[in-house]
Amino acid sequence: MPGLTEPPAAAVTAAAVLLLGLLVLVALRRWGPFVITLPTREHPQRHRGWWPWVPRLRRLGGDDDPRDPLTGMPGRAALESQGRAVLARSEQSGCCRVGLVVLDLDGFKHVNDTLGHDAGDQVLAEVARRTRSQEREHELAVRLGGDEFAMIVIGEDDAALERRASALLDVLSAPVHVDDVSLTVAPSLGLAVHGVDARTVPDLLRVADEAMYDAKSSPSAGWRRPLPAAAGRLGRQLRDELLAAIAGGEEVRVHYQPQVDGWSGAVTGFEALVRWQHPEHGLLLPESFLPQAERSDAIVPLTRLVLAHALADRTELQRLAPGCSVAVNVSARSMLGPRLLDDVAALLRHTGASPSDLVLEITEPAPRATTEVRGLLESLRTLGCRVSVHGFGSAQTSLTALWQYSAVREIKIDPAIVRQVGADPEAERLCRAMVNAAHGLDIRVVAEGVEEAEVVHRLRAMGCDAFQGYWLGAPMPLEELGDWVGQWHRVSASRLDR
Repeated sequence: MPGLTEPPAAAVTAAAVLLLGLLVLVALRRWGPFVITLPTREHPQRHRGWWPWVPRLRRLGGDDDPRDPLTGMPGRAALESQGRAVLARSEQSGCCRVGLVVLDLDGFKHVNDTLGHDAGDQVLAEVARRTRSQEREHELAVRLGGDEFAMIVIGEDDAALERRASALLDVLSAPVHVDDVSLTVAPSLGLAVHGVDARTVPDLLRVADEAMYDAKSSPSAGWRRPLPAAAGRLGRQLRDELLAAIAGGEEVRVHYQPQVDGWSGAVTGFEALVRWQHPEHGLLLPESFLPQAERSDAIVPLTRLVLAHALADRTELQRLAPGCSVAVNVSARSMLGPRLLDDVAALLRHTGASPSDLVLEITEPAPRATTEVRGLLESLRTLGCRVSVHGFGSAQTSLTALWQYSAVREIKIDPAIVRQVGADPEAERLCRAMVNAAHGLDIRVVAEGVEEAEVVHRLRAMGCDAFQGYWLGAPMPLEELGDWVGQWHRVSASRLDR
């Protein structure tokens, strides 16, 4: 315009530098030291879609967020701070998806217990190095504590985030070499996506953690996504109600299903099966609430409560059937938790029960958890408890359990296979092979889910040791077992020999 002159280029540059300096000073006072990463000739558009002209400010850590001394990684405070900034930018721009990955290591406790904490520290340092190698611009990997890590990931869509989770799993699944020893300490990952699974960093962290434990309980997948949002809300409400029921103790009930010897007909044991007397929905069967319990912290106290009920009832159970055992199902998440062995030992002491009275029924866990679970099962056997693998022959459980877990002294053939005996020759051949393989290792075989006399007679001819199912008796409260036992004693010989 007339009368105005263009400012010299040097003045413009000086003003820009002064403005940038003021911004940095404000940031230093608010957040502490930063690294400033400017665009370069090699990466002139590295911030496109996010910060197209603002240099990247990356937190180095301060007094309120110290670096982890072992791994050099930031912690939870940095995750929440940077996570909020990334989520806000994602919502404003709409150009990218943001996810949060939570991971922990299967078998890490076994490394500490067998090789020492120095070896464990080397494993953690290597896991941290591999995790940070996967960081991209504006992402952040942190150590949450122990063997648990988290990472903010950014991608174009959900599929891109899932590919990032798979890539991280592959990188972390490679063996770690410590003092010429090759260790497999594989991770379980949970991925939560912003705007789909949760909207805040704490909520993303929580649902990713639930998905991670779901992956840990799975025999196949090393990473998982959470339930859909609507199902997740209902699931969390159900979990909260279940936790309240566990704390109160009165709504959680235990029913018992009998197990009988295939030759003498004697009652040899009872399986404790949980029920929930819901104040609004009535008596709920396990399939109504156990899946959500297994995805959350509820499964651990629920297992402890069922164990306590079963061991407290064992005096009456053994009065009805002298020498019988009581079996309790233990989920993969409970097996991989830190307290199962201590809980079992404490409850045995408290109730005065003999360890041989207790059978712990497990599903074969994920192959990546083999080492840790093997150590737990051996400890339970040393304590004097019996270990049984249920659902044997299903897609989740295989013959490998017989040689991987020497503590296993009993298998229960999966009901889906048992029900096909007499109708499907392949099912009969499979049952015969399982019975022969188990007996070759001196392992007892129970057919679970028998509903017809013909099935019992065919499996008995194969050498099956014991039977359980509705043909014998349904799960029932303790107070109804006396009548059932009396009736069974009157008819057992004729029913088995017919």
